[in-house]
This record gives sequence, structure tokens and C-alpha cells, in this order.
Amino acid sequence: MGSLAAAFAQDPITGFLLQTGPDYQRRVGQFFTLLMRARIALDMPVLLARDEAGIQGAAMGYTTARPTWPGAITEDWDHFERAIPGLPDRMAIYDEIAEKSKPSKAHYYLGVIGVDPALRGLGHGARLLESFCKLSVEDRLSSGVYLETANPSNVRFYEHAGFRETGRGTLGSATLWCMFLEHAPRLTRRAG
Repeated sequence: MGSLAAAFAQDPITGFLLQTGPDYQRRVGQFFTLLMRARIALDMPVLLARDEAGIQGAAMGYTTARPTWPGAITEDWDHFERAIPGLPDRMAIYDEIAEKSKPSKAHYYLGVIGVDPALRGLGHGARLLESFCKLSVEDRLSSGVYLETANPSNVRFYEHAGFRETGRGTLGSATLWCMFLEHAPRLTRRAG
């Protein structure tokens, strides 16, 4: 989880949710470890960019299904949440903005995508994004991929990949952009 913790060290969303300051890096690492454990336990997409040196980045999210977190992970999340004063209130602000901007049609949710900052610009993020979007395209139930970002340079990255803004809101001093990449309509075969 070191590559994700490094990738999100300066991220406005994690900074808002987990509150920067003493012990922030440890909280970021715990946050992404819990998210990854949940996604793996639920058989949700977890994609890694790695080589012989280790993990360089990751992308993870949900398919069109939104299952309930496993009990053991829910307990760990509750403990994590109680250890960070005000986290539930900040999560509620984040969730309210995101909920208003999500498409009503079934879609994949890209909750996390990040690459170790020392390795940015080498195409790892683009390949992770492309691979996640491909999973969505291959799922006949999915109409596209939805995500949020609070980093202005990420907005341009996602727009270049075909995402369009569906809404935005304010997280503390940051703007949260909500974006969606809609798949081309699928042709249905007629029985003949």
C-alpha cells in the first residue's frame, strides 16, 4: 500500500477526509489497506501496476453490484473511523456530493487510482484506467465508469480519456469533480 499512500499524500480528498497533520501518512496507508481488503473480499476489481521492483500503482472500485462489506472488515472500518475525529461527518459531505452526481444507470465505480509519484508520466495511470474501463465495457450491465477527483490536473487526464463532468461540490477548500465515461450504446441481437 506504500505506492497508494505516496500517490495520495498530497491529495485533497484524503487530506479532507483523514485530516493532514501528525500521523497522516499512517492513516492514509490504513485507509487504502481497508479499501483493498474489502474489494478483494467482495471479488471487486483490484488492478495493480507492478514490475520486479514491486507495486507501482493500483486501481480499485466496484462493478454494477454494491455488496455489503464483510463483517470483519466492517469492524476494522468502524475502529478506524472512531480513531479519526469527525471522519463520519466529512464522509457524509463527500458522499452527498458524489450521490447527486452519479449516473442513474448501472455503472462501474472507480474509487481509487494512483501511481507512486516517482513513477508518474510513464503511462502506468493511463494503463490502469484503460484496464478498469475495459472491465466495465465487457460487463453488459454497465453503462460506463463513474469517479470523483479533487485534483485539477486529474480532471484534464480524465477528460482526455473521454470522461465528462456530471457535477461538483466543495470539500473544505477543495473542489470535488464528479465524472462519468459513458459507453457507446450496445446493439442487441434480435431473434430471427
